Amino acid sequence: MSEIDGQGYREMVAAQDDAQVDTWAGDLFIDFAKRLGVGVAIDAFCHAAGLDARGFQRAFLVGGGPDHVVGIDTAGSLAAPIFELPKAIGGLRRIDPAARLKLVDFLVDHREVMSYTA
Repeated sequence: MSEIDGQGYREMVAAQDDAQVDTWAGDLFIDFAKRLGVGVAIDAFCHAAGLDARGFQRAFLVGGGPDHVVGIDTAGSLAAPIFELPKAIGGLRRIDPAARLKLVDFLVDHREVMSYTA
């Protein structure tokens, strides 16, 4: 995708309300994990959100994720149940005042992963 596409997408996402941004980020997180693996998806989310492993665990738990399900997979990456991953988005909103900007970055940086279904 070109830089113009990225800028146009960023403007479109930024114009949405918080609930829509969160919904799209949650959908992206799940699609990303399905297509490229849970560890890769969590790494991408953490990079956009500025979180380390402990920060991800905190966001996940604060967002209502089940206790004791975040772990390390056989490749050494963070892992959590795929359909619970969006809990980290709600948690990020609660612990980071810059969460909206970080979620927009996550969506824009990984827009090619998002799938659209009718």
